[in-house]
Amino acid sequence: MAEIRDKNGLTEAEFLKAYKPGNYERPSVTADIMVLGTSEDLSCLKLLLIRRGGHPYIGHWALPGGFIEKDETAYQAAARELEEETGLTDVYLNQIYTFTKPGRDPRTWVMSIAYLALVSELKQVQGLDDAADADWFDLRIADGKLRLENERLGVNIIYDIETKQFKNGRILYDNWVATPVSKDRLAFDHIEIIIESILKLKAEFEHTDLAFNLMEDKFTLPDLQALYELVLGKKLYKTNFRAMVQPKIQPTGEKRKSIISNKMSAEYIYLPEKTEYVK
Repeated sequence: MAEIRDKNGLTEAEFLKAYKPGNYERPSVTADIMVLGTSEDLSCLKLLLIRRGGHPYIGHWALPGGFIEKDETAYQAAARELEEETGLTDVYLNQIYTFTKPGRDPRTWVMSIAYLALVSELKQVQGLDDAADADWFDLRIADGKLRLENERLGVNIIYDIETKQFKNGRILYDNWVATPVSKDRLAFDHIEIIIESILKLKAEFEHTDLAFNLMEDKFTLPDLQALYELVLGKKLYKTNFRAMVQPKIQPTGEKRKSIISNKMSAEYIYLPEKTEYVK
């Protein structure tokens, strides 16, 4: 069978041999990771931030992340950068969005593939590699403000959050627009990554099993419901909630103290597919 030639009479092999990638500008690509957990009492979400140790935005707090290398996928880069900058390994990672706004990085043309990581335990972290520091921040969204607070460090990052309407084809949709109101602010466009991650998490939380990446292996139903309400930002009816999660969980036959009520309650485990529980 004869090889197919293009309009210039070239086969694919001839075309590739003559191709000059330097004729086209190419962006650098990074992977940035929003790592979420919860406080021990389930009163607020916790966000992992690193303090940048070099230019640009030296000294500013940011999401962990870095440049994707030629021999790795974006997912592999996200996992590597998370380990290199914070020491965290083996965590749930889900791609959120690709951020491509011109000028988002003062160094050069840089696109970022953002990931959401969910952890069930707030492991101790430290700034490694090019991160000067790393720590967990309280993440609270209320009264039109997004707050990132770390009492130990005395850092309080605040953004006003305004809901605006955008159009995509015939569809109108709401999204948040953030404006900094504190002296401290995040590096790059990382507040936009945080917003997109939160909105996607809220949209998917009730219809997926994401919650179980934020819970310990064994848990009570009051605590599981408290987690759902924390992420969704609304109260849930107990009967409806239990009907929703019932296919996803199984009792262990034991009891444990609920974080929320401080009372003994039936203990459960998460099961993607129900099987007989073995102690």
